[in-house]
Amino acid sequence: MIDITRRFATLPRIPLGILVLTIAIATVSQAIPRGSVTLAPRAGGTLPSPLPDPAAGLAGLDPLAPSGAVATTQDLDRIRADVTFWGGRFALSPRDFISATRLAASEIELARATGDISAYLAASTAIDGAITADPDYATAQDYRGVVQVALHQFEAARDNSIAILANRSDDPTALATMGDASLELGDVTAAEKAYTRLAATADSAAVRVRRSHLAFIEGRTADAVSLSRAAVSAARDEDTGSSALAWYEYQLGDTLIATGDRPAAATAYAAAVAADPRSHLARWGLARVAAADGHLDEAIAQLDKAIAIVPLPESVARRADLFRLRDAPGDARHEADDRRTVLAIAQLAGAAANVYDRTLALYLAGSGNDPARALMLAEREIAVRKDVYGYDALAWALLADGRPAEADAAMTTALAFGTRDAKLLYHAGMIAATQGDGWRARTLLTDALSLDASFDPLAASLARTRLEQLR
Repeated sequence: MIDITRRFATLPRIPLGILVLTIAIATVSQAIPRGSVTLAPRAGGTLPSPLPDPAAGLAGLDPLAPSGAVATTQDLDRIRADVTFWGGRFALSPRDFISATRLAASEIELARATGDISAYLAASTAIDGAITADPDYATAQDYRGVVQVALHQFEAARDNSIAILANRSDDPTALATMGDASLELGDVTAAEKAYTRLAATADSAAVRVRRSHLAFIEGRTADAVSLSRAAVSAARDEDTGSSALAWYEYQLGDTLIATGDRPAAATAYAAAVAADPRSHLARWGLARVAAADGHLDEAIAQLDKAIAIVPLPESVARRADLFRLRDAPGDARHEADDRRTVLAIAQLAGAAANVYDRTLALYLAGSGNDPARALMLAEREIAVRKDVYGYDALAWALLADGRPAEADAAMTTALAFGTRDAKLLYHAGMIAATQGDGWRARTLLTDALSLDASFDPLAASLARTRLEQLR
């Protein structure tokens, strides 16, 4: 059973351990799902929150990531009160599968609001209790898949979805989870099939943003932009709330900047901040634009704001790179402080440390800091997550470990997905240069910088230097 008092005593206010790359919005439905019961008042006469729709929180690519804004103190107090309320009911009656499922939903909401991975572990424990009490409870089965994706248990999430869809072929949460897990496992065909069925069953902003990401992975950049714009439009029609709308605007900005339209991306990021000034993701986007335009002071200032809200490891690592590039008095010390923070991330994750494998592998490989560990993490990751970015991380780690031929082979597999991502092209170009293939290196590095010079300001600088050497 979950020790609620112990968890709250140790829960960080704003934890460092949050995985980025693939990001999801914690949109909460007010609908009471199948099998619900009338809510009993908490002490003090207030009602606990309704059970969120499990499909709603899958509005992106990875339910682990938080929404575009940090929850207010009032929000966190309400979520924690829900955890305590439902945890107490479940503790008193272990056969109460409704309370167990509501406890899991509250833990998921807590994880999305704060980035605290331990809340997903607690949600998993609660879901196990609910399914033990009632193996046929559909909502608990759906939530199991949500948590499995969040904890990067992709094969288990796919298998869970297959079992659900065998009985409920149009279950939207199972279809979403099936698509998400399949994409992370590198099965683009299965992901496309699941998302197509999902769109026919329950089209929404959450569905459109998934289809946008799939289109980007497949190299269909025009479709990716169109679908991302459609997701923003749907979010407005659905009246999702300012935080959710900001997240969809941020996703549009990321799609635009990755496909070469930095001015339009800046507009989308600004719209996200206007919708929700506490959108740390939009601040990250504005920092990306500013750095690519050569405005390092502005980029650092935007990252300062983002990190003050939620210190994402990617944001902290990017700020460290910008300190190095700016090289103003005191920047070397700030850079060293930020790099120590990034390296501390995995230690905060405990039993869920695997969720940071890819992030740390890329960071360690790119910085040249412990390439052996970078390769170990990348190999462990690719064993369970064979998507385009898994092979990219493996290739980058192999290069850092002095194995360029193997890196080239892994990068060939990554590029075979058809993804037009500047970071992939940069990695491929640097690997080709190490292999002595000057023509291919020049082509790839030029394409990376032409497509999206914002992908990584330090890497972009290194790419320009390498191009000069290759002339």
